[in-house]
Amino acid sequence: MSMSQFRFDQKFAEQIGYLQRSAQHFDDGREDEALRLATSLRVLLHDTPKSVSLFTYTGRKGAKLLTSSRGFRDWKDYLAQEINLSSPQPVRMKPLLGTQFKELSVDDWWDSEPVFQHGGVEYTRRQIICSAANKDGGAHVDAKLQEYYEGLLAGECAIGITGDLEFDGPTPFPQNVTIYPSNAHLALLRQFAHEMLKSAKHYGWHVS
Repeated sequence: MSMSQFRFDQKFAEQIGYLQRSAQHFDDGREDEALRLATSLRVLLHDTPKSVSLFTYTGRKGAKLLTSSRGFRDWKDYLAQEINLSSPQPVRMKPLLGTQFKELSVDDWWDSEPVFQHGGVEYTRRQIICSAANKDGGAHVDAKLQEYYEGLLAGECAIGITGDLEFDGPTPFPQNVTIYPSNAHLALLRQFAHEMLKSAKHYGWHVS
């Protein structure tokens, strides 16, 4: 093995390690770690005319990845809604995680299988991951986000909660206002990282 190939394998293992640690932080309650997940997934998979992914450098572009899709072609494949009327955020998205998977080619997993729909258009993992990494703070912050991504952040694709409740003391969230989950993008990124980590373990790619 050449020194450059050894280095690429080391860097691949590093990114898998970053995914493991950030996924654990997310699960411990620090959901903004999902933006770090997006950055590592981009480093692993995103090829452009000016940059080469670690999947390409390490000869894994012809491999398979595991998808947890259930056939909806939308966020419903990957997320569940959690309602907590005592929380300031009464409705949130949670990644389903899970143990049931199907195999896809790397290219289909990355930029073919739909994972979100907005305005009649289907969006892929690549689009959501690159939006998070390149525009929403993973590696760079842009002044303007894409319309579909803003829709994902707004959460209006999901169930909203309009409170008309009485509480003993201050209300935990505004009443008579519809509140939607604002973390769908983060939960999706955690689910994508789950798929990658399960793939790495299944295929023996530098994962404990």
